[in-house]
Amino acid sequence: MHFINKYSFLIVVLFAFVLNAQELPPIEIYNPQTYQGDTQNWSISQAENKFIYVANNKGLLEYDGSNWNVYPSPNEAIIRSVKVIGDYIYTGSYMEFGYWMKTSLGTLTYNSLIPKLDNPLIEDEQVWKILSVENWVLFQTLNRIYIYDTIKESFNIIESEVAITKMYQIDEDIYFQSLGQGIFKFENGQDVLVSNNEIFKNGDVINLFESEEGLLVLTANQGFYVLSGTKLIPWGRPVNNVVKELNVYCSDRLNDGSFALGTISDGLIHISQEGELLQSLNQAHGLSNNTVLSIFQDKESNIWLGLDNGINCINYNSAYRIYNDNIGEIGTVYASQVYKGNLYIGTNQGLYVKGVNEYANFNYIENTAGQVWCLVVIDDDLLCGHNNGTFLVNGEQATLISEIDGTWDIKPIENTNLLLQGNYNGLNVLEKTDVWAFRNKIGGFDNSSRYFAILKDSIIFVSHEYKGVYKINVDSNFKLAKSVIQDSSVAKGLNASLVKYKNQIIYGYKEGVYYY
Repeated sequence: MHFINKYSFLIVVLFAFVLNAQELPPIEIYNPQTYQGDTQNWSISQAENKFIYVANNKGLLEYDGSNWNVYPSPNEAIIRSVKVIGDYIYTGSYMEFGYWMKTSLGTLTYNSLIPKLDNPLIEDEQVWKILSVENWVLFQTLNRIYIYDTIKESFNIIESEVAITKMYQIDEDIYFQSLGQGIFKFENGQDVLVSNNEIFKNGDVINLFESEEGLLVLTANQGFYVLSGTKLIPWGRPVNNVVKELNVYCSDRLNDGSFALGTISDGLIHISQEGELLQSLNQAHGLSNNTVLSIFQDKESNIWLGLDNGINCINYNSAYRIYNDNIGEIGTVYASQVYKGNLYIGTNQGLYVKGVNEYANFNYIENTAGQVWCLVVIDDDLLCGHNNGTFLVNGEQATLISEIDGTWDIKPIENTNLLLQGNYNGLNVLEKTDVWAFRNKIGGFDNSSRYFAILKDSIIFVSHEYKGVYKINVDSNFKLAKSVIQDSSVAKGLNASLVKYKNQIIYGYKEGVYYY
């Protein structure tokens, strides 16, 4: 028993450690002031025109990608559920459900379905879930399931003597949980008992999913189970030990088969189809709130989260990922380079590395403490310009090959086995025989050379923000500056820089961009 407790504790600690260091997709945050609604957001759906609709405490929110509109519910109650079906936006709230439609002016108008009921609503009913199958729309409250035939415009009602806690959909099959009785499935208009296992009778079943092993069952705080035939067994994946420690409130299966789990206090958990922990997003990683009330994947595969306070949109398909160093462990990043399957970053604290596609911490590379200025790949070698000189980097090792302080940048000299590097004290040359090594300093020029470019025929331009642009003519061996001329055609300026682009020397500073 002690072993099990220690094992579980280790899993949770490892889970927290791994997820504290991860590359995150961009997250768009919408707060109540932005969308002009209330804090809580219970359900999300999307129309064919890609408009987003959100069931909010204040009413129905509509987002066209630029602007938000708020439509109060007809009885000013909290809207708990929303489902877009064709041109109809179905919503459910306290003692009310119906649909919204666009007017000729582009606004929404509401049509209640309550008058079509033969039996009145039960006192205090709220519609928590809306699903659709073929021409039927199902509205689930804690007391009943109202099945609306959109062709006949009539209702069939599933009564229950106990609470209907949840309703689920797998393809065209509809399931629901009756408290104290178990999980039922609709078959030919009848509710048929699937299982009355104790987990189904009295557990909080959040969702059901199809899997090769059987019916995959997600519970609120007991993890995943697999129902195969009449047998219910825990899902045999290591991540299940993590999920058991959470308080799951909602979930969704994403287009790639993976699972998104919304929790009460731990934000969003992303799990692969095979049961591997992919990512965790919470307030420490960019979410605006840790309580996820609803999850929805839109047509661009963005993940929308209805939160206890606000709405977040996670752009999983973005080409960009964000690594947050919340505790300042790696410092300010000045340079980065992908090289042989690794991502290297140079900061004011040293050189760090991690696998380019790994969700992991960056590892510090020994002996590189201090300011890194550049990371360049030349002749299939990774070179690091550093306050202490120049390093040759291989894997997680760095070897100092030049001790000349302050290597700002390194560039190849065409048609030679030489490199030109700009340092705090001027221009220096590296040469490759078997390995790169310092060869000489270019005599006659001692100014700091952060921005430089080789034009042709041994002509070098250097930009010094306090002194201006220098044109340096060096000998053919790159050992001596034969002439140093301060260019007068452009003014000096703070934050000035200089690059070579398509054989053109380009100079930029606060007054504009110039070419030579």
